[in-house]
Amino acid sequence: MTPVPLRDEDRFAGPVLELFLDRSARERDAAVLAEVLTGLAEHTDPRGDAALLPHAAHPDRRVRHAVAFGFDRGVPAFAPAVRKVLLDLMADPDADVRQGACRTVADGRDRAPELADAMAALLDDGSRPVRVAAVHGLARHDDERCVEGARRLPPAPPGTPYEYDLDEAWRYELRRDAP
Repeated sequence: MTPVPLRDEDRFAGPVLELFLDRSARERDAAVLAEVLTGLAEHTDPRGDAALLPHAAHPDRRVRHAVAFGFDRGVPAFAPAVRKVLLDLMADPDADVRQGACRTVADGRDRAPELADAMAALLDDGSRPVRVAAVHGLARHDDERCVEGARRLPPAPPGTPYEYDLDEAWRYELRRDAP
């Protein structure tokens, strides 16, 4: 059997991951740290979660935002510490951070009831993008609360981004009502 040649990006994945892990522990500049954490999130290595956790309460919203998106690794269930951080980030004072954490939970496969309840709590958020992310997440989790959440959203101005995420509530209703 002939070995499959490595792509160029595969050859650099290990060293880059080590660089990001080391840098995430030492970096003090918030803008640079946010970029390092974003790069770290591109790797599926579970050590990434351990590197993200200490930054979940960082005073800079850009860092918390990178943490919120960084846990989106497609795992069957979030580790308990990650789940707690995501719950905290869904209650963050910054709307972008709340939206990012909600999107990570929506895209994840973890069906813990507390995650669905946290998304449902965002259905009345003051930020429309957060509310849309919550509807989307609840629908992906087959949670009936997405229907009412979508119904309560006022019409969006033309060109509003991510409105297509509301289609997930419609798909949920099709699944729910299928014979």
